[in-house]
Amino acid sequence: MKLFNLTTWLILLIPFSIQAQNLQENERTMSQGSKAGFSMNIDELTTKDAEKLWIDYLKSTNAKTKKDRKTNEVFADDASVPAISSNLMDIYATFTERGKQTEMVVWVDLGGAFLSRRQHPEKIDAFQQWMAEFGRVTRVRKVEIEQEAEELVFKDQKKEFDKLIKEEDRLKKDIIDAEQKMNQAKKDLEVNQANQNNRRQEMERQQMKIQEIEAKKKRIE
Repeated sequence: MKLFNLTTWLILLIPFSIQAQNLQENERTMSQGSKAGFSMNIDELTTKDAEKLWIDYLKSTNAKTKKDRKTNEVFADDASVPAISSNLMDIYATFTERGKQTEMVVWVDLGGAFLSRRQHPEKIDAFQQWMAEFGRVTRVRKVEIEQEAEELVFKDQKKEFDKLIKEEDRLKKDIIDAEQKMNQAKKDLEVNQANQNNRRQEMERQQMKIQEIEAKKKRIE
């Protein structure tokens, strides 16, 4: 069951520019040395979920993507993002848990130089929009997780409700069975009372016979 509401749609309609504003550039140490990187915080999404979304997001670039367990970097080899560059790029990314946030850092090797605002101002807007789209993907996933949690609650509620319906059916059946037993008992009681009356009359007649025999015996004596 889909539980989307007005709040959900408002979250999904947040402009890309808001997410782009959270993209901070600074020098970060990574596997290729200290390079210009771009970081942003992803709210209330685990590093595992964010990393998985990023790997899925990179599929559109046709890059060979893998995670280096030693450097903890997700590496996309020969990624194609024409909006940013006509050449293939190498993209590195890390995901670090920061309380209820996941900090994501992205480095883009354009081939000979890493993307930076100072050296590549003409590419920054396209890069920000590309990252903003990923930000939207993370917000969608966050809402999906919320939806899944609420659907689990609803599923448990429905399970309890179904149990109550079954219990109601059982109780109604018990009442019907009890009523049938009561009706049968009433009939059996009527038969029992009739049998008692018949037996009482038989006993009275038999007692009269015994009394007659006793009187006959006395006359003989």
